[in-house]
Amino acid sequence: MAGLAGSGRLFRFALRRDRWLIPLCVAGLVGWIAMYALSYKGLYGTPAELEMLASSMEGNAAVIAMIGPARAIDTLPGVVVWEAVPVLSILSAILALFLVTRHSRMEEEDGRTDLLLASGAGRVAPLTAALGLTGLTLLLAAAGEAAVLILVGFDAGQSALAAAAILGTGLVFAATTAVCAQVTGKARLTRGLVAGVLGLAWALRAIGDLGSGRLTWTSPLGWAELTHPFSGGRWWVLLLPLAATLIATAVAALVLNRRDIGSGLLQPRPGSRRANRLLLRPLGLPFRIQRGTIIGWTIGLVAYGVIIGSMGNTIEDVLQSSPAMKAALAGGDRAATGTALLDSYFASILIILAIFAAAFTIGAALRPHSEESHGRAELLLASPLGRTRWVAGHLLIGAVASLVIMILVGLAIGIGLGVSTGDFSRVPALAAAGAAQAPAMWIMGGLAVLLFGLSDRLAGVAWALLIACVAIWSMAAFGNLPYWINSLSPFTHTPALPSTEANPVPLAVLTASAAVLTAVGIALFRRRDLG
Repeated sequence: MAGLAGSGRLFRFALRRDRWLIPLCVAGLVGWIAMYALSYKGLYGTPAELEMLASSMEGNAAVIAMIGPARAIDTLPGVVVWEAVPVLSILSAILALFLVTRHSRMEEEDGRTDLLLASGAGRVAPLTAALGLTGLTLLLAAAGEAAVLILVGFDAGQSALAAAAILGTGLVFAATTAVCAQVTGKARLTRGLVAGVLGLAWALRAIGDLGSGRLTWTSPLGWAELTHPFSGGRWWVLLLPLAATLIATAVAALVLNRRDIGSGLLQPRPGSRRANRLLLRPLGLPFRIQRGTIIGWTIGLVAYGVIIGSMGNTIEDVLQSSPAMKAALAGGDRAATGTALLDSYFASILIILAIFAAAFTIGAALRPHSEESHGRAELLLASPLGRTRWVAGHLLIGAVASLVIMILVGLAIGIGLGVSTGDFSRVPALAAAGAAQAPAMWIMGGLAVLLFGLSDRLAGVAWALLIACVAIWSMAAFGNLPYWINSLSPFTHTPALPSTEANPVPLAVLTASAAVLTAVGIALFRRRDLG
C-alpha cells in the first residue's frame, strides 16, 4: 500500500488542474449523443421512414465496416445507438488516451514525477490519480449520455446499457494507455502506440462484422457493439471490458514498480554519429519531427475517404429513406437526384473531414510551443537559426501537409467511388474539392500562431476554437443558426465543391487572412520572452 501513498492528494491536484477541461470534454460527449437523438428524431419521425432506412442499410458492407451491422434500426432508439455508440466509443477512447498520457507519461517526461516521489508520494500514486481522474470523467459523460437518452423518451434500462458500453470502451483504453506509458519513454510514442491499438481494434471489429463475427469478440470496440442496446440487451458482455481494464491496470502497476522512473521498457536507439544534411536546414528538422504525425493523419483520413467514396453508389437510396435529410443536402430542392445529390453529399463530407483535419494543422502550428515547453527551443535558438525561420519552418510544413492531406482525401473518395461504380471521371473534381478546404484549415493554424505569439499560456485556446467550429457546424447542420454565428467559422466560407461552382474570391480572402494572422503571430513571438 506504500506505493499508493498520496494518491488522494494527487487526484485532487489533477482535478483542480483540469477543472475547465473536464467539463468541456463531458459536455462535448453528452452534446454529441444529444445531437444524434434530437436530429434523428426529426429526420426519421415516422415508421415508414425508419423502414426505408432499414431496407437501404441491409447488407451494405461499407456501412457495416464503418459502424457495425444494423440492429433494430426500424425503431428510433435502435438507429440512434447504432450510429452513436461506435462513434462515442472511439471518442471516449481518445479522451482516455490524452488524459492518462497527460497525467502520467508527460509528467514523468518533464521530470515532475521525480519531484513528487522525492516528496513522499508512492510510486504508483501518479498513475492511480491519472486513472482515477479519467475514470471519473468517463463516468460523468456516461451518466449524462444515459440521461439524455432517457429524457428523449427512450427506455431507461437500455439507455443505461448503451452508456455503459461506451464507458467500458473508454476504461479499457485508459488502462491500455497506462500499459503503453510503461512501454515507451516519450508521451508522443505512447500516444502513437495507443492509436495503433485503437486502429487494430477497429480493424478487428470491422473484419469480424463482415465475416463470421468471431473477430468482433477480440476487439474492445466490438464489445460495445455486442451489448446490443435496444435489440435484446446483453449486460453480461460488460464483464469483458471490466476484466480487461482490471488486468491491464494490474500489468501497468506491476511494470511501473519494476522499471526506472523516466524511462520505458523500450529504449530508444542511439542516434547516428552524423546528422543527415536535411536536419541542418530550417525545413529539415520540422519535417523530421512532424513526419510521423503527417503519415498517421494521412493514412487515417485516406482510409476513411475510400470507405466514404465506396458508399457513394448507395447514398441516394439511403437519402430516400429521409426526405428531410435529402432536402437538407440538396439545399431545399426535394426533387434533386443523381449527380447533384451525390455532389452535395461529398461536399458535406469534405467540410466535416476538413474541420477534423484542422486538428492536425493546429497541432503543427503549436509544435514550436511544445518545443518551448520542453526547453528544446532555447537550444535551437541559440544557433544562427532565428525565431522567424524556426517558427516559419514548422508552419510551412504544417500548411503544405494540410493541403496535401485534403487533396489525397478527395482522391481517395473519388477512387472509392470509382471502384464501386466503375466510373473514375469524378476523381479530379473531388481532389480539387478537397484542396478548396485547405484555406479554412490555414486560418485555424494562423489563429493558433497568433495565440502562441501572444503568450505560451494562450496556446491551448486554439483547441477551444476548433471545438467551437465543430459546435457551429453541428448546430448549423441540424438547426437554423443566425448567419452572424455561422459565419464565425472559416469553414462556412469555403466553396462547397463539387456541388457549387468554384469561386476563387473566398479562397483568396481566407488565404490572405491566414497569412496576416501568421505574420502577426510570428512578430508577437519575436517580442516575448521564452518559457
